[in-house]
Amino acid sequence: MRMLNACTLELDEPEIAVKEILGQLNLEENAKKYSAGFLTCSYDFVEAGIVKAICEALPFDVVGCTTLTNANNNEAGTMLLCLTVLTADDCNFAAALTDSVQPANLEKTVASAVKKLPEGKGKAKLALVFLPMLDAGGEIMIETLDKCISGAPIFGTVACDLDTAAFSNSFVIHNGEHYKERISFLLIYGNVSPKFVVASASENYLRKQASSITSSEGSILKRVNNMPAKEYFESIGLVTNKGIEGLCSVPFVVDYNDGTQPIARAIYGLNPDGSAACGGRMPEGGSFYIGLLDVEDIISTAKSSAHNLSKPDRAAGIIMFPCLGRNMVLAIDPLMEVNAVREIIGGDIPWHLAYSGGECCPVYTREGSTVNRFHNFTFIGCRL
Repeated sequence: MRMLNACTLELDEPEIAVKEILGQLNLEENAKKYSAGFLTCSYDFVEAGIVKAICEALPFDVVGCTTLTNANNNEAGTMLLCLTVLTADDCNFAAALTDSVQPANLEKTVASAVKKLPEGKGKAKLALVFLPMLDAGGEIMIETLDKCISGAPIFGTVACDLDTAAFSNSFVIHNGEHYKERISFLLIYGNVSPKFVVASASENYLRKQASSITSSEGSILKRVNNMPAKEYFESIGLVTNKGIEGLCSVPFVVDYNDGTQPIARAIYGLNPDGSAACGGRMPEGGSFYIGLLDVEDIISTAKSSAHNLSKPDRAAGIIMFPCLGRNMVLAIDPLMEVNAVREIIGGDIPWHLAYSGGECCPVYTREGSTVNRFHNFTFIGCRL
């Protein structure tokens, strides 16, 4: 497999943007037998018709989403469109788009989209997914996809945008069209063996003592250390009489206690009954450590992740989706994490990075197999 990258800053003239993208890709010389693409960009490129023009000019499927900031080997920025083409003689690709997804019809909707895919390609080796920013929750969407595509590794992101308060311009992209409530994904078959990296708060930025999840229901955290969730958060000073004190910006690193790597969770808020609404599953019987988002640790984990993705031998390409929460901490220099990645990987290996509203990436078991998980506050990477 080869990974071809292109980007454009052109927002006024679709024809110019298309010419730039096609010129950088040089598909006549670089494309192999089978190809598919994915792109990330600010909503401005959707609104200006640039996304539609580029997708219509390409002879294969293109999936993707809007993002806060993105980058590749050559360029980085908030007002940037980055396109990656995956091309190979020994890999097949199949793109799919669901109908509108809601909790009540999620499994039926996803299963219907999967059934429309061409048959006879075997089991997918990787699903590259782009999820909408919905109350349905990324974890539920990932679990449903996992069931419908027979456990293939799922790697991807939740759409986001520059309006980080309301995310009103967060859209999933599929072949030039944009959608608020659909899932767009690309299945990859054949000779590909993806490797994954997951990094949230490092050990030095975690409270030493773990807390036990004594009662939960999916992503609703009910009791911690046998205390109601709200009472627990009050006891450690994260909730006061004045309300929540930065609870939404605190990573909770959750250990499922099943041998898989711990993952970071966000807590979105408290419910009237004293339970907490979280960014993903809080497994009963599991435990968590309270973490800290720190500039030094964000850069350190980005560099270590980039190193693990690019070494020891050359990769065909690297895809990375760090959480937008990490970018918020870097407000003074929002490209600091991107530049840290560039410092490690350089320009020899093609790579594509886009900030995420929620991260989808497998974690490894003790035996080395993968389990699909949804993350918050995390840097995820896929090596092809």
